[in-house]
Amino acid sequence: MHFVDFRLIRVDFSINREYNTHKKPLIKPELSINTELRKKQKELIVTLAIRQVTGNLPFFFEVKGAGLFKFNKLPEGNLVKQFGSINCPAILFPYLRETIADLTRRAGFHPLHLDPINFVELAKTREEKKVISTRKSPKK
Repeated sequence: MHFVDFRLIRVDFSINREYNTHKKPLIKPELSINTELRKKQKELIVTLAIRQVTGNLPFFFEVKGAGLFKFNKLPEGNLVKQFGSINCPAILFPYLRETIADLTRRAGFHPLHLDPINFVELAKTREEKKVISTRKSPKK
């Protein structure tokens, strides 16, 4: 797998003028990962988005970026899924983390350095939630 390119797709930042406390805010942004496999081109496009748009916070943001990854030969089995949910987002995350830190600093705040993300654990958690939700049977 080769990391070819990274592009910012969306950057949205706004100051919350209704914010009225000076306590250190608890920022727990939402994270989303989307993948698109282009078999003919042997490419995987991974889109990673981080957003915090609610809460009593001094600012709100949404940053979305996409990375292009090429393969000499498409991986077999679940490897593409693993690359798309673990390896590629781990490569892209520092770019978004840096963008958010720079946005907050330029807006006059202390730079917001998001905590590192363990994408292996995140993938396991999401897979467990999928299994649990498919096991639930509809009530009759």
